[in-house]
Amino acid sequence: MADVIHDDVVEQILIRLDVNDLIRFKTVCKSWHSLITSPGFINRHLNHSYNKDHYNNQLAHRKITLFERSGFGHRLVGSSNGLVCIFSNSIHLRVTNPLTREVRQLESPRLIGVLQLCWGFGYDSSRDDYKVVIGTKKGENQTCFEVLSLKSNVWRVIGEVKYTFITKAGILCNGALHWIVKDQNNKKLIISYDLSKDEFKEIPLPVNAICRRLGVIKNCLCIFGYYSVDNVWLMKKYNVKESWELLPRERDREMKNDIVHLLRPRLPKDDDASWFCRPIEHLYWEYMDAPIFVQSLVSPHIKNRGSW
Repeated sequence: MADVIHDDVVEQILIRLDVNDLIRFKTVCKSWHSLITSPGFINRHLNHSYNKDHYNNQLAHRKITLFERSGFGHRLVGSSNGLVCIFSNSIHLRVTNPLTREVRQLESPRLIGVLQLCWGFGYDSSRDDYKVVIGTKKGENQTCFEVLSLKSNVWRVIGEVKYTFITKAGILCNGALHWIVKDQNNKKLIISYDLSKDEFKEIPLPVNAICRRLGVIKNCLCIFGYYSVDNVWLMKKYNVKESWELLPRERDREMKNDIVHLLRPRLPKDDDASWFCRPIEHLYWEYMDAPIFVQSLVSPHIKNRGSW
């Protein structure tokens, strides 16, 4: 009985530590290594990291973006649960956990050389899987969408849509990726792709809103312009048009700063390279459309267990 209580206390201590500390503590003993690498502990640590950031009075969000001098030839597809997806030279696709420094090379898209109009990365909660989404040009105002799951590492076509894409990187919110588009009548709107249902939906915009970028504030989808003086609209209740709310001009005094992690893309062999530059603080609007990042032990080497 004493051993059970002791193990529980050890877990409650370890689960509060940063990833870098946990990586070191895996070498303390076999029981700690077994605990820290167990799926249950990894999930509980991930939840603790989310809650720790959520209730941090000094922090708006952790965001991640490419270090500008290493961004040439690299594209940040997205981030979810501590995993980051990077596309290099429109050919090499990989997912990494920059804290554990695990890297996984994924199957390249089938339509190499075709103009890529949009992309995104996120977690499919219904299958406990992660998906990479790429939209490629097929015809005039016509985009073909393909999806790759980390479990299968196989691309499949999920459908076509007829929009002109204004934003390229899909914003992850409420289990779906979002882009600003124009329809065939030149009307602006948001389209979403639900990662669990494989469904596209249209989300109407507020009337006369300046809408050039998408982001996330307080876990809600938001729209804004290029400059800090532009209005910011927040969708208080997801996919409900009447819930769009204009944030007051005084928001800069009310909102917290983001912690922005600058990522240096590396090749898989660069195990000793530093993935992160020093995190920096920025006003929330400057990196509002950057993916949210959370510290985690989640591995990119997720495998298909034959469940679907």
